[in-house]
Amino acid sequence: MNLISNPQPQSKKLMNEKTNAPNPSRRRFLALLTHGGWVAAMGVLVYQMGRFLGARGLQTSPSPLVEAGMLADFPPGSTTYVGAARAWIVNVEGHLTALDAVCTHLGCLVQERETAVSGFHCPCHGSEFGAGGEVELGPAARPLRSLLIEVTPDDRVIIHT
Repeated sequence: MNLISNPQPQSKKLMNEKTNAPNPSRRRFLALLTHGGWVAAMGVLVYQMGRFLGARGLQTSPSPLVEAGMLADFPPGSTTYVGAARAWIVNVEGHLTALDAVCTHLGCLVQERETAVSGFHCPCHGSEFGAGGEVELGPAARPLRSLLIEVTPDDRVIIHT
């Protein structure tokens, strides 16, 4: 019988071709995975750059009218934070002013200075603002935004954000 004595060389060649040949569907999958990773990384980069450059569309803001309280809640010489408006109300000799509490550098909330000189400072990057919101020390280049403040006939204080 000739079954054992005659090996077929073609079967060996076909086996090598099958094991060494790249699988086109695997290659395509890996290419898509690589390109998808680059697209995702670029999307994250663009989003973070938009936040850094101050894209206002990415931030939430308070309602346009906020009742801060009664006029008696803001005695002369006081500086009061109103969280609902994200604003500081400063009463200088009976004259009320409202300043946006959002730092003009990168959007952190400014805090009242605890020094003899009244004003505000940004805890994130060290900007200093005077009592009227003017920049005293950078990196902020613009003053704090002034907000319209209204005292109604019944002594309610309303901030227009």
